[in-house]
Amino acid sequence: MVRTRGIGVEADKRSFEAAAVAAPAAATVRAAAAAAKRGDRTAAWHLAAAFCHCAFAAPETAPAVYAAFRAGWLGDGAFLAVPDVPPASLSIPFWRAFWDLFEAPAAPDALAITQRVVALGAFVDPALRARAEAVARAHPKAADAASRPVPPRLRLEDLARLPEGSLGHDFRRLIVDNRFDLEVLDREAMQLAALPPALRYLNTRILQMHDIWHLVGGFRTTALHEIAISAFQQAQFGHGYSAMFLAIVTSGSVLRDRDGTAIVLQTIAEASRHGEDCPSFMEIAWEAEWHRPTAEIRARHGIAPFAGTYPADLFERLRSAA
Repeated sequence: MVRTRGIGVEADKRSFEAAAVAAPAAATVRAAAAAAKRGDRTAAWHLAAAFCHCAFAAPETAPAVYAAFRAGWLGDGAFLAVPDVPPASLSIPFWRAFWDLFEAPAAPDALAITQRVVALGAFVDPALRARAEAVARAHPKAADAASRPVPPRLRLEDLARLPEGSLGHDFRRLIVDNRFDLEVLDREAMQLAALPPALRYLNTRILQMHDIWHLVGGFRTTALHEIAISAFQQAQFGHGYSAMFLAIVTSGSVLRDRDGTAIVLQTIAEASRHGEDCPSFMEIAWEAEWHRPTAEIRARHGIAPFAGTYPADLFERLRSAA
């Protein structure tokens, strides 16, 4: 059972649910971020609720919520007024599934968390899909996703023809050496074909390019950098699944009373700003680029690799030391 300072009583869960439904003011989020950075756990609790609000109740509020969070946590950057939109209803089955995530043992890796987030998405208000589609269509870095055809599947045999030292060669080695799935999750199993046009294209392309963006964006395949690339994707495209992932990771860190909350929030803030600062990754025709070395691609498109405060493998080191 989860409460403000850890595992607790039902009343504390109801309090969090109410905070997640209520739209936060930008100034409140900025103040909460600044206070959380100073170690205020109640402020971190309110940030987790704000992230849940823009992930599960009102996707239109995400740009303003994250801008206010960055301004408060990093101490720079402008922030926007949170739009006045009605929150989607969050049902009893949704909250039951949400709290069950924290009753279960901590997910061992980012893929397991992603699978739990996808399962939780089944309990979100169906009306949220049309709202998320509108957000995706309007996002300035989504590259007019609604008009783009669904990209064909990637093939390892095509990557095998690329020269050593190229992005495509490095991508293939990453997939083969780590026994990753080429497109992270199966598009049919996730029923992406049933999504409206912008969400269908964005979600398919993000699954395809996720590991490419790890390489080009400077994100390692570690627990902390999976959080970072999710914050990057949320800032780049208003990505709904990434917003949900960040909401669950932050809530888990805060509500389980973990010592890593400040590390998680620092990484989200830095990677979110990185996503804002980088050119649109959705605009780049990656299949036309991956015969080039990664450094050359970065130079061609003005991409700086992510440089977070904490070592990419920090959580792995801490687990090993424990």
